[in-house]
Amino acid sequence: MSKTKKSSIFTLIAVSYSVLILYLSVTSNLEDLKNFLIMNLGYKTRDSLIENNLYFIKDFLLDSLKFINGLSIDLAHLTVYFGFGVLLYLAFLNSKNPSLVKYSAVCAICTGTAYGILNEIFQMYLPFRVASMADVMSNFIGLVLAQIVAIIFVLGMREILKIRDTQT
Repeated sequence: MSKTKKSSIFTLIAVSYSVLILYLSVTSNLEDLKNFLIMNLGYKTRDSLIENNLYFIKDFLLDSLKFINGLSIDLAHLTVYFGFGVLLYLAFLNSKNPSLVKYSAVCAICTGTAYGILNEIFQMYLPFRVASMADVMSNFIGLVLAQIVAIIFVLGMREILKIRDTQT
């Protein structure tokens, strides 16, 4: 697949994801979604870890969640913007512009942060939503974590491909 086609696909996915974020931002009641995630993802993950005697992972995840809650970081924002950050990174990494490719992580953080700030400003004008700096910080942390994970993944894949190429 050509780089132009990849770039277009990743850009389309990132824009679609940003529309989903906007939809979630203007929705007043997300309790059904939160309950669905807790019941179908949270408890099943915990139970699966316990069944496989992976108590240390379960304890680490629960302690991490408690720590995050203590810092007033919104885990939902962090998670949503983590996904957004990965998509932005891939869109910039596959760009035709060499500067965007070189600084794809920085561009993803700046673009995602600007979008998050604009989204919070938009929420100030909605009667049933509240804008907060804690949400902006949660968004930013999610974006930064996404860049760290994406860069490690891309570098790891390059090393694997180098090893595979030298073996053939």
